[in-house]
Amino acid sequence: MLEIKDVTISYKERPTVKDFSLSLKQGKICSIVGESGSGKTTVIRAVLGLLAGGGKVTKGDILFEGKSLLSNTKEQWRKLRGTDISMIFQDSGAMTNQTRIIGNQFVEYIRTHKNMTKKDAWDMGIQMLERMRLPSGDNIMKSYPFQLSGGMRQRVGIAMAMTFQPKLLLADEPTSALDVTTQAQIVRQMMELRDEYRTSIIVVTHNLGVAAYMADAIIVMKNGKIVDAGDREQILNHSQSDYTRNLLDAVPSLGGVRYV
Repeated sequence: MLEIKDVTISYKERPTVKDFSLSLKQGKICSIVGESGSGKTTVIRAVLGLLAGGGKVTKGDILFEGKSLLSNTKEQWRKLRGTDISMIFQDSGAMTNQTRIIGNQFVEYIRTHKNMTKKDAWDMGIQMLERMRLPSGDNIMKSYPFQLSGGMRQRVGIAMAMTFQPKLLLADEPTSALDVTTQAQIVRQMMELRDEYRTSIIVVTHNLGVAAYMADAIIVMKNGKIVDAGDREQILNHSQSDYTRNLLDAVPSLGGVRYV
């Protein structure tokens, strides 16, 4: 489904991600792990054509269902984003307009991609919110983002991202702004979405525990390069990378037991 081939991403001719490759099949979850500044978010922004500050892919190719994304026009990107490929941000509440109620923004998002009445779009928004186990979807639609908790805002973000049942979901640190209990709930819901819709997911995280729990494959990055890659079993139990082993050793243990 998604093939990233030896991609180098540069800002002002200076490479920040070098020779990155990834292959993702339908219904699989891949986690990109690494410290801050390692290039994780840059990779998924490149997949969605959202590189900021003049960043561009200077080498390699990104293929989605066999077609290069690098040649997309603005109109092709508009049709692709939010439908076949969606993204969840670190704090979905920060990506919404705080002066407009959730419902107005949700309706606008739906009607951008689908020809329907405001009422039908409103009802569709309620349905998606309730699929995310948000009680009283109509009340959520009538609320401002700042009136919701962090976990509720994140569920709103996931509900919007999954409205059109995307084939690929990009998640940028989707749990880092949440408490541990809510993190677990969000992770479980993302995995349920994968099981229900066969959505492929790329999760960017610095939390190796999240990666260990949900990912089929794990890529470890440092300083813009891949330093380790493989399936979950290989990375967690048989890695030959000193950096990966250091990350694993840094995971807290409980009663002498490390749960990754």
